[in-house]
Amino acid sequence: MTLSIYRRVFTRAAALSVKNWPVLGTLFVYTAIMSVTTMVAMSIGIIGGFLMSLVSAACAGSFLYLVEMIVRTNRVTLDDFRRSFGVYLWDVVGVMFISWVFFTFATPVLVQLPQGPVILMCVDLAIMILFNAVPELIYLGHYSSVQLLSESYAFIAANWIEWFPANLAAGALLYVVAALPVGGVGAYVRLGILSLLVYLAMVMRGLLFIELHGSSRRGRAFKYRMEG
Repeated sequence: MTLSIYRRVFTRAAALSVKNWPVLGTLFVYTAIMSVTTMVAMSIGIIGGFLMSLVSAACAGSFLYLVEMIVRTNRVTLDDFRRSFGVYLWDVVGVMFISWVFFTFATPVLVQLPQGPVILMCVDLAIMILFNAVPELIYLGHYSSVQLLSESYAFIAANWIEWFPANLAAGALLYVVAALPVGGVGAYVRLGILSLLVYLAMVMRGLLFIELHGSSRRGRAFKYRMEG
């Protein structure tokens, strides 16, 4: 059954990604925006840190909105891109703020414990696992910041068998490409490949989330038996 889900999701993700190929270019726009913001932030002190966080949240929210348009409506327009920066800005800021508060207070305590760095690494890993579906819940669930975390935990607990193999494979591929020892023109080629993989992976994740969310494993098995 899981392989059937993957086949359907991967095929549709590839088709939608090709159909909406200009969205891939937005990743380079976000990179340029962040580069300019970094230069400005470096010259205005502590305010620059807040500016960086706000702009990065706006770019992340913008991309999530474009992915939402792909998986919900199958198409993205220039108007979608123009209004995308503010749609999920405060949702992303809310999650970033919760993360900042937690690590600001937890990190000094954990590192003082015996094996503190190991414990902190385990905490980081647990957060990555339990809250892995937060991006999709931001644009497909529309929850408050705290609800996003609890809903992600519930989703992962119910669907980890189907969710993680595909995501681990995508993450491993990204890691391998990012670790390639290239320079000069090769570095730009690597950036282009990484951007393409991120784009494909996020569309795949959105479609897979829709397949899994709100349905039980037993219900999906029955559905696929009926379709088969």
